[in-house]
Amino acid sequence: MQKILNIAETKDTPSVVFDKANGKFELKGKSLPEDVNEYYDELIAWLEEYKEDPNPETIFTFNLEYYNSASVRKIVDILLILDNIHKAGKKVLVRWLYADYDDKMGEVGEDFKILVELPFEIVSFSKED
Repeated sequence: MQKILNIAETKDTPSVVFDKANGKFELKGKSLPEDVNEYYDELIAWLEEYKEDPNPETIFTFNLEYYNSASVRKIVDILLILDNIHKAGKKVLVRWLYADYDDKMGEVGEDFKILVELPFEIVSFSKED
């Protein structure tokens, strides 16, 4: 069984929970790592391993408040891995969450959505939720 990847949020990096057994896949917070490759390499490697034996259904949640331009490439890399899982015949859903006052993050979700052929939900939420 693939080990759980659980990384706590910092002021510059999102929390990460990749838990195959419980079907939880989430990035949450701000993505401004000083070294984007150093931060994301472990996440990408985990997902590449997961891709070899994915769950029948994968729901991946992005709940990012902010990200820097260097993080964009890594987000795309994650989406492409998920797209490959989907193309291999597994169910995949990307949930892009954004605060209802931040229309820009909703638009960004729309931009990412057109890059892949995945079911993609863009969901606003109230910060009071």
